[in-house]
Amino acid sequence: MNWGRTACLIGLAALMGVTVPGCSTSGEVAPPAREQVTRSEGWTDETHGDSAAPDYDAVFPQDRVNRLEITVTPEDWEAMQANLTELLGPRGVEQRDRQPRAPGVPGWIAVTENPVWVPATVECDGLTWTNVGIRYKGNSSLRSGWSSGSIKLPLKLDFDEFEDEYPETSDQRFYGFKQLALSNAFSDGTYMRDAIASDILREAGLPAAETALYEVMLDHGEGPVNLGRYVAIEVVDDTVVDRFFGDDSGNIYEADGPGASLAEGTSDRLRASFLKENNQQEADWTDIEELYAILHSDERLLDPVAWRASLESAFNVDGFLEWLAVGAVIQHWDTYGQMSHNFYLYHDPDTDLLNWISWDHNQVLAGGGMAGRAGVRGPGGGTGRAVSLGREEVGANWPLIRYLLDDPVYHDRYVGFVGETVDGAFDPEALEEQCRDLAKLIAPYATEASGEVDFESAVQRLIDRIYERHQAAADFVAAAGGA
Repeated sequence: MNWGRTACLIGLAALMGVTVPGCSTSGEVAPPAREQVTRSEGWTDETHGDSAAPDYDAVFPQDRVNRLEITVTPEDWEAMQANLTELLGPRGVEQRDRQPRAPGVPGWIAVTENPVWVPATVECDGLTWTNVGIRYKGNSSLRSGWSSGSIKLPLKLDFDEFEDEYPETSDQRFYGFKQLALSNAFSDGTYMRDAIASDILREAGLPAAETALYEVMLDHGEGPVNLGRYVAIEVVDDTVVDRFFGDDSGNIYEADGPGASLAEGTSDRLRASFLKENNQQEADWTDIEELYAILHSDERLLDPVAWRASLESAFNVDGFLEWLAVGAVIQHWDTYGQMSHNFYLYHDPDTDLLNWISWDHNQVLAGGGMAGRAGVRGPGGGTGRAVSLGREEVGANWPLIRYLLDDPVYHDRYVGFVGETVDGAFDPEALEEQCRDLAKLIAPYATEASGEVDFESAVQRLIDRIYERHQAAADFVAAAGGA
């Protein structure tokens, strides 16, 4: 239960001489009686319940733009703003010197905890979902928007976050989905980089979230405000894992923190940096700890054959190498190799292996990073502006890259995956067609948010970049094959 919010309501009720349902002005909170619980009007198993399978056509359509209308009370809106001010400093003020820095990354400010949840009403397709949890999300996208004074910030929805306080929302779903991430497409004037990257990953046979374009309206007590376009992204620990692996009972970890580098000397930070998204009652990180121990085993140099066998008994090495190849082609810099975040690991019970899941692709294929900040360097020595196909710039403090690519067997596999990407999932003509089709869908919404770059030019730059990266990757494979 949200005790702080409930206490505030009780106090307000006492001053006004009224009673809040489920509360007493004596300071005690009485849970609502179960017999009084009623579902919102229009509730069906398919649209609001948890018994139906997720409806991807409804939530992630590829041929239309969905519209979400979100209503937050003025009091809860102020609570969200106050909480973010506490975390990031005053809105509209650059706070780079105030906040804790990400280790090894000068100028990079870490968001140290998740922002607060508050209840909201969500409307879509003429239906209503009540007391839906809403909070801000993100790191650079959140900090940048907040410091610029923008109201358009990345959001996360959880449709039964407040089920203890509001039993009528018990197991509430949005067409089968418990959660939904709403990206404000930070640094992406096309609003299509996440979609393209996810499609490339899926075409390569790798796990990836579904995406769709949404128009978002927000009313926090002063009338509806059109926030413009958002990219809705499927949440990994909600449905991505189950959809791809057919099971989500194994440990799901979100990587976020210095230990996520798996660098030597970070064993004491593994538990704090690999955040468990399920199975929290079990204080068990033995699968992560085993991967770390194998990586840094003396076997790597003394007996590479045995080391590879040990590594492949705990980790889906080919899945990682294929992701590494795709990431190099699409220039996914804001992740492992430069940043210790933006990936998940899943321990698949069927194979008993940890599997790599890529995340957050709004800055791929951009030819730059760090929102264009020159001279900002990541912990691996990279500038955040490029990812080399050979990954020569990556140091031993990113051992999953350095140790594997230093091994001749794994290096050859990696080059092979780059070649497969060039010949398969990264087809520039097919991707250009996808960009043109998405542009037709997005264009009517392209002028509604002020201050955005020219949409048509942004799309053309993306298409040009796709052809550039295809040629660069083809040249890399040819050179590696001739070495």
